[in-house]
Amino acid sequence: MDLKSLKDIPSSFDLAKKAMVISMVVCLLISTGSLAWAFYITKNFAKTAYIITDNGQLALASGITPEKMDAYRNPEIKNHIATFHRLFWNFDQFSMEGNINRALHLTGNSGKELYLSLKAKGHFQKIRSQNLIQSLLVDSIKVNQNTIPVTGALYGKLKVKRTDQKNERTEFFSALFELQDVARTDENPHGLLIENYDVKINAIIED
Repeated sequence: MDLKSLKDIPSSFDLAKKAMVISMVVCLLISTGSLAWAFYITKNFAKTAYIITDNGQLALASGITPEKMDAYRNPEIKNHIATFHRLFWNFDQFSMEGNINRALHLTGNSGKELYLSLKAKGHFQKIRSQNLIQSLLVDSIKVNQNTIPVTGALYGKLKVKRTDQKNERTEFFSALFELQDVARTDENPHGLLIENYDVKINAIIED
C-alpha cells in the first residue's frame, strides 16, 4: 500500500459519513411526510359520512363533526336493520330466493346459520309447496350506539297465510343482534353486518 492510498482513507471515511447522514435525512423526511399524509387522510376521513336521502339512496356528506356524523349514522343503521329484516322475512314462493340472497349480504355467520337451519327444517320448502306468504310487521327498532360493537333489537309480528285464504297465523317476533362495520359494497351499501343474530318467535295466545 503506497502513501497516496493511505492519504485517501480519511477522504473515504468522510464520504461514507456524508452518505450515511444524507440517507438518514432522506429517511427522516420520508417518514415525516408519510405521517403527515396519514394524519391528513385520517382527519378528513373522520369528517366524512354517508347519509340517506329522501329516496333511500346514500349520499356523501363532508365537513361534519363526529357528533353530527353519529346523528347521520343512527338512521342509516336503522335502515340497514329494516332492510335486512324485510328481505329475510318478507316473501312468497316467487320472491323468496331473490330476497334471501340479497339479505345474506347484510348479515354475518349467525344470519347464514339461521338460514341453513330454517332450510334444513323445511321452512322454505313449505312456503313453496303450500303457496304461503310470509311477512314481518315491524313494531319498533332500537339501536344502542354507546356500546362497542353497536347493539340493536327489533320487535314485531310475523304473519304467514295462504294466498287463497284469509286466515293467517300471527306470532310475536323479537331479534337481538350486534352490528359490525365493514367495507361498503354495491350489495351492502351501509357497510354493516348483522352478527350474533338471536331470534325468538312465540305464538300469540288468544282468549
